[in-house]
Amino acid sequence: MSAAPSAGAVERFEGELRRFVARRVSGPDAEDVLQDALLRIHLGIGAVRSTERLAPWVYRVTRSAIVDHYRRTRPGACVDETAAEVLPEEPAREVRPMLAACVSPFLDGLPAEQAEALRLTDLGGLTQAEAALRLGVPLPTLKARVQRGRKRMRAAFEACCELVQDGRGAVIEASPRCGCP
Repeated sequence: MSAAPSAGAVERFEGELRRFVARRVSGPDAEDVLQDALLRIHLGIGAVRSTERLAPWVYRVTRSAIVDHYRRTRPGACVDETAAEVLPEEPAREVRPMLAACVSPFLDGLPAEQAEALRLTDLGGLTQAEAALRLGVPLPTLKARVQRGRKRMRAAFEACCELVQDGRGAVIEASPRCGCP
């Protein structure tokens, strides 16, 4: 179990939360909702026991602030806890093709056994057990190859692009840092 997060740990979320709220609340109300969420986060940070639980908690608090905003501004409207999810946390339409174009060159840069493991599982839809059978390797070996390959792919993407992720770790924005493949 990791240490409890400090109030300063939340500062790394502010820019991401600003974009998160702006996609769900329009106009000048977005800043008010963001400030409300940040205040709630500041006041409740002591209840979070582990830094590993910080990001999910921060997004839960922010979603709650968004739902409360809609309840206040649209009385009588049916708003439930999932209302903050009306606009899903998915990559912007232009982010997905940009990142997809990098997958093949980055895979080609991996050791062959890691690239093949990722092609079969992450891209080919096989389970790791099925991929291990197809390659004739023990399941733990395949799992290690997948894990190491994913780690290297992530490092390649992070070296190439500045990535903005949502609370679940999904990439929602990407800005190229260089002339990557």
